[in-house]
Amino acid sequence: MKKILITGVSGYIGSCLFFFLKDKFKILGLDKKKTKILSHKQCNLLDIKKLNLLLKKEKPDLVVHLAAQSLVDETINKNRYYLNNILATKNLVLSMKKNNIKNIIFSSTAALYKFNNKILNEKSAISPKSTYAKTKFECEKIIKKSNLNCVILRFFNVCSSLKIKKRIIGELHNPETHLIPTIVYKNICKKKIYIYGDNYNTKDGTCVRDYVHIKDICNAIKKSINYLLNNYNKFEIINISSSSKKTNFEILNTIKQITKIDNIYQVVKRRSGDVDYLTCSNTKAKLKLNWSPIYSNINKIIKDEIEWVYYLLKNKKFRKFKNYL
Repeated sequence: MKKILITGVSGYIGSCLFFFLKDKFKILGLDKKKTKILSHKQCNLLDIKKLNLLLKKEKPDLVVHLAAQSLVDETINKNRYYLNNILATKNLVLSMKKNNIKNIIFSSTAALYKFNNKILNEKSAISPKSTYAKTKFECEKIIKKSNLNCVILRFFNVCSSLKIKKRIIGELHNPETHLIPTIVYKNICKKKIYIYGDNYNTKDGTCVRDYVHIKDICNAIKKSINYLLNNYNKFEIINISSSSKKTNFEILNTIKQITKIDNIYQVVKRRSGDVDYLTCSNTKAKLKLNWSPIYSNINKIIKDEIEWVYYLLKNKKFRKFKNYL
């Protein structure tokens, strides 16, 4: 059985991926945080000495690199983005090469594209705006220069929850900034929801976005693992998207229809940098990975997110928000 190392295993995607893959591969989790639910090695990627010793001992066949400063928040010190994204990735690549580990899957983002309201593909222009997106793009370049056998996955809006046997795993960021988890939680808790702008050039005036179910994300990573383990000297950049087109108001109304709870909402001014459309072609994912978004129907996404919110509330875990969110 092949050994897969997952960095950032305690995060949203990492913890879902751990349980998704653990019956298919020998999984080694790596994270700088301690957690109760995951068996993993505690190691900060900035500690290259400890990282080298760990990789030398464990010798994974492939690394899935998810660890990052991931919150898109310009109030966070930029040095933290540099350390936790760029320097951590440099250390990981150096340590992999030193220990003759040749395969890596890197979790990148659609936020590094230049937004132009057209359907994006892997050859679309790059123009990252946020510090987060800029550092992710730098990490991509570091990995490309390394000549490792690599698949870079540029994720669109990852959302919803994963149920494996009797365990449910989902998103609990602090603060929460993403649309679907925010609206579902606030709808159920009868709190005010803020919609940023209703004067975009779309059918109802609100932004159109592309949402991908976490189970489809995990499956894309699994298919990328199989692709790399069966191919050599590869460097692929692949968008992982559902090619869905849903406006903010459509999301709002779908949640209301499913929960049967009226939304309390207010339209506020646009956020700087938001564009009318952010959608993508997933043709390359289908061609290279034989991957399709099976679970990313918006009703399925929302129903699974609702189940996760009720689990959080039952266990007295509460979402926190900032500013208008």
